[in-house]
Amino acid sequence: MSSNQDQVTFTLRVPAALQEAAKTHAKQEHISLNSLIVRLLEREVAQKGKQ
Repeated sequence: MSSNQDQVTFTLRVPAALQEAAKTHAKQEHISLNSLIVRLLEREVAQKGKQ
């Protein structure tokens, strides 16, 4: 992952049910919601790069 200097903050609007499901998933993985979102974005971007 990048250093704090390389990170940005942005607002993400999602349905409440999706947020709750993501929170639950993050808790089960013992990671923060932010870490879960970053992992999922990284995975999706990497997958798109292979196509």
